[in-house]
Amino acid sequence: MPSTQDYEYLLECENVIGVDYDADEHRVTVFVSQKRPKDCLAEEDDVEKRVAAAGDDVGVSVVDSGYDEDREGFDALSVLEPVPEAAPGRTDRHRPVPAGVSEINANSTAGTGGPYPARVEEPDAGNGTWRNDVEAGDLVRLSNNHVYARSNAADLGEAILQPSPEDGGDRDDEVGDLVGYVPVEDGVRVDVAARSVDPDRESASYFELEDAWPTGVRREDYGGLRGETVTKTGRTTGVSSADIEATGASVRVDFGEQGVVTLREQLVAGPMSEPGDSGSAVFLEDGTLVGLLFAGSARQTICNRIANVEAELGVEILTTEPDGTGGGGGRGGENEGDEDTDEGKGEDDGEDDGVPVSVTTLDRTVSVDLETPDLTLEALHFDGELRPGATVDATATVAGEPGEYWLEVAAERTTATIAADDDRAAATLPISVPEDATESVTIRVRGGPIATLE
Repeated sequence: MPSTQDYEYLLECENVIGVDYDADEHRVTVFVSQKRPKDCLAEEDDVEKRVAAAGDDVGVSVVDSGYDEDREGFDALSVLEPVPEAAPGRTDRHRPVPAGVSEINANSTAGTGGPYPARVEEPDAGNGTWRNDVEAGDLVRLSNNHVYARSNAADLGEAILQPSPEDGGDRDDEVGDLVGYVPVEDGVRVDVAARSVDPDRESASYFELEDAWPTGVRREDYGGLRGETVTKTGRTTGVSSADIEATGASVRVDFGEQGVVTLREQLVAGPMSEPGDSGSAVFLEDGTLVGLLFAGSARQTICNRIANVEAELGVEILTTEPDGTGGGGGRGGENEGDEDTDEGKGEDDGEDDGVPVSVTTLDRTVSVDLETPDLTLEALHFDGELRPGATVDATATVAGEPGEYWLEVAAERTTATIAADDDRAAATLPISVPEDATESVTIRVRGGPIATLE
């Protein structure tokens, strides 16, 4: 039976940047940077004539990718400059860090942080290049090679910032460093890299998506996805959706200084991305994680199959945090579509006794009275003038029973201890007032006891 690779010779045609073979329809779809009249094409660049000359009776569809010029490939979406303005809230400094917000290598422009938590299975099991101190069982966050590793140009250990440099991030905004990636080269199936994490500063949530997502990880039957609707959350265009048009495409992608590279087994969806969205996680309508966004045009979005991301890098994307708490609002569910799922895979194996867990019992803004018996906000003071663009120290004073608590003020988190002979504790954290603030600013204060799983 034919496969997409049997039609990769069509990528030799001028203007052709992607091909996909649909076995059910016995049809090859050819993506071109712009459609041109047949009488303007050289015979060797006419895809229908090339297919006929090969003696194949396959149907041919030609799809315009909307560039209005001849191109050698789709765009890697965090290589282009200037990067468009981001969606609201995506360029804020988020601690803990969720997926879907502005994040990239300190020496680059702007991109998006992707799936977390991902657990390293065996650093030498796939095709990844890993830092020497990475071990099986380590947790990492994923994004694209061209987001974290600068399209193979970065050294392992380079800093990753949230928010991205283009969005005001600097060295004080470092959230990890580059620890692994799959080199981008012809024939590769993924554009993926990993950064180190401090679990206390990471969130398993996906910005502005359902708390329960991902409900599973799609690891088989990608051919059955044609026509399905997918949704992503990313730095530039926020939450957006499109239908899948191709499920096993070979595409040519322009990585800037790295050049044009052919990638295989790609998902192609309709328009739902712009520069800066690279690294976005992509979900089916039921919350199943299915892809990692990395490239596109005005009319198409290109995503790695998430199963290939895991296999090539040698990681497993977890739907439950390792401590078994479910992370990010009850995250859980089965790994749907995974015929090789082991019993209990991604679940707590019972060996992590004594893991500190942040238990939320307070979630409010200072303008709303607290309704919790465990912790009470007594006062919130500022050391400095609150004005647009300013960064000032905020001191939160809380009351409660003796014990150790976590406190978060405007997404900055720390710990505080109420002594046995006292009923109050205070914590001071820096907060930043948005540049566009006018008459008032809302500051969220959260906290609760730090429990220990036994």
